[in-house]
Amino acid sequence: METNDVMIRHLLDLCRKSEKSGIWLYSGFLSLAEQDDLLSCKEAQGRSFRLIGGYDSAERKILAAGNEAEAGPPEPPISVIAVNPRSAKFAEELIHRDYLGAILALGIERSVIGDILVRDKRAWFFCLSSVADMVASSLTEVRRTSVTAAVITEDVPELQPRYMPLRLNVASERMDAIVSALAGISRGQTDRLFAAGKVFLNGRTTMDRSLRLKEGDILSVRGFGKAVYDGIEYETKKKRYQVRVRKLI
Repeated sequence: METNDVMIRHLLDLCRKSEKSGIWLYSGFLSLAEQDDLLSCKEAQGRSFRLIGGYDSAERKILAAGNEAEAGPPEPPISVIAVNPRSAKFAEELIHRDYLGAILALGIERSVIGDILVRDKRAWFFCLSSVADMVASSLTEVRRTSVTAAVITEDVPELQPRYMPLRLNVASERMDAIVSALAGISRGQTDRLFAAGKVFLNGRTTMDRSLRLKEGDILSVRGFGKAVYDGIEYETKKKRYQVRVRKLI
């Protein structure tokens, strides 16, 4: 049995157990591709569950299996950890990969870690509450920068999504045209992204290059980021379109 099949069976088993017990049950964090596999599975249709990431616009999410009418609102076991350099003056310019590497080096499985948000020389990441205290106390260095990490409970403005408005000149609202313009790559390179399953529309993998985006659609391109499509602004004299997107930063 392939790993993906095992994962889907585990998620479906959580749903079945929740239906029998009447309580919420939770998985580890799922990637966009894993979420898409679940949502595409016929056996998952009709099951009662939610996908929760801990904040608006989360990519990695846990499955919360349950029915609010029976079990009340879910209380997902997700904690937030803030990471700060001990000395901002001497801190390196760290990126997502640096933080993820430092966390996984603690012996943590990827499935217990959600999104990692980097803002200047600080970072916040989501994890399962069962490992939060251990991770916070053990994470003392990211690359060569000494850091402090702490579980936080207060609202953090930095966790709200931030967007950069962009205008793209495209031939149409087709996905391949907009992905090409958004990523700044050729149509050939765009085709390879679709073929590799690296393009997501509203959280689900799509290989249909000809799909036309609608206002409010969320487009994710692995390796190039995520954007909200805001529609056509105007048609140019050359019969092309100026479209608006908001890219997550």
